[in-house]
Amino acid sequence: MRDLILEVKRGVATLSINRPKSRNALALQTMAELDQAIDAVRAGRARVLVIRGEGTKAFCAGGDLKELEQIRSAAEAAAMARRMRATLDRLPQLSIPVIAGINGDALGGGAELAVACDFRIAASHARLGFAQVTLGIMPAWGSIERLAELVGRGRAMYLLLGGQAIAATDAWRAGLVEEVVPSKEFDTRLAEVARSIADAPPPTITGIKRAVDAVRPHRRPDLATDAIEAFARTWAHPAHWKALETMEKRRQAKK
Repeated sequence: MRDLILEVKRGVATLSINRPKSRNALALQTMAELDQAIDAVRAGRARVLVIRGEGTKAFCAGGDLKELEQIRSAAEAAAMARRMRATLDRLPQLSIPVIAGINGDALGGGAELAVACDFRIAASHARLGFAQVTLGIMPAWGSIERLAELVGRGRAMYLLLGGQAIAATDAWRAGLVEEVVPSKEFDTRLAEVARSIADAPPPTITGIKRAVDAVRPHRRPDLATDAIEAFARTWAHPAHWKALETMEKRRQAKK
């Protein structure tokens, strides 16, 4: 794979987004490779999957806007969203636990990826945020429902409508992440948690995940159609393209 690195060691599969120059943003190729990587994990013997970003600055900065802005029509936007939502829906369907190792900023689509995992461990310097509203669009990969399930309706609305990035400790207080680790200790602690899960009997791991998901499903395919259609309308709306133009002007002014 070009954009992802998949390694399996002693029952722990680690999938790293390897696009540090783009803050590990997801290009269309990266999205396709994520689906392929899930196939590989399902076919293998790993007992836990860790998803993280390369480096320390970003877990995933969201979609690669330089590439995705080539998508102009609502139909194209809906097709992209449908594919990526289906990919993220596969994570909770895996029989093994999926940990988001938030080694740095998880923003926009990166936050969507994080909440699609079974639980999250964050480095203390990381930030999390659903910034889509600042671009005139809405999350489309299932995170609206997942976020509301994780943190409650009011807090989900606050995060989604505000678009602000919050510190890892604030995300922990909100119930968005399960553990915050000092940045220097992050890799060690993440490996320790993954290793402890991998050492448990596989039927126990599978049974716990199935039982938890039976009580609170981690995906809502019945809500996908309406959410994707709403996203596609916001993507094609002039307000989205004006927001992108404004963002680019601000970025150029900072140079």
